[in-house]
Amino acid sequence: RVKAPVPDTMVLLFTTLVTKATTASGAAKSTKPLPTPLLQFSSRIETTAHQLNATSDYPPYKRYMTVYYDFPARRARIDYNPVPHMPPKSFVRRYDLGFEWMVTEIRSQKECQKSRLLEAMPMPRFPDSFIYIGQARVRGKLCDHWREDHGEETVEYFEDVESRQPLRLTTEAVDSISPVRRTTPLMTYDYYQLQGAAPPEEAFKMKASTSSPIFATSSILRIEDCERVVQDMGFPYIHFMHTYYYA
Repeated sequence: RVKAPVPDTMVLLFTTLVTKATTASGAAKSTKPLPTPLLQFSSRIETTAHQLNATSDYPPYKRYMTVYYDFPARRARIDYNPVPHMPPKSFVRRYDLGFEWMVTEIRSQKECQKSRLLEAMPMPRFPDSFIYIGQARVRGKLCDHWREDHGEETVEYFEDVESRQPLRLTTEAVDSISPVRRTTPLMTYDYYQLQGAAPPEEAFKMKASTSSPIFATSSILRIEDCERVVQDMGFPYIHFMHTYYYA
């Protein structure tokens, strides 16, 4: 039995509708290569928890941290600035040596804890499902815009076109996609003063972490001064670029 040929006008209409739907969803295929994660860098990071009250001291709406990161050398340091009701903290993860420590300062008195590190350093990665959205301006800079789509929630990643370095990452709840896409921001990471090179080895030593500018006092602790965490339970992972980077 011979099927009747489909009129050219119907083929054209169907093709147009599919093209428009694909473009509207942001899922159009792109030949643009996926962004490459930086393996060595230092950066000042501002986090904004949009669902919290911006006028309340606690829990904090904004937090600031400085990250020193060296994946090839398997080490990381994260310094948290103090905020109301939360003291400054410096975390050092020496995966290369198999231990970690945390320094804090309460009422002008420094103290520290240490623990063994039994796991491997998590490898940074961007998802294979990243969708290239196009270009946009963030803080006045031209960026490539990538999206990881989870349906009800998305991750919006913005990378500086010129330097190929991260500028902002935001997670958003998707309120609607038709007729107009509407979202509510959940969490934002903004990257400042980013240096795309290996931080000096000194940055990952006890002297540097205890003398960090986040602390008010100048006293220097030694690793021998640190109290060992019970059963070497260690410290929780710290995420500084959603699930793509943590240590």
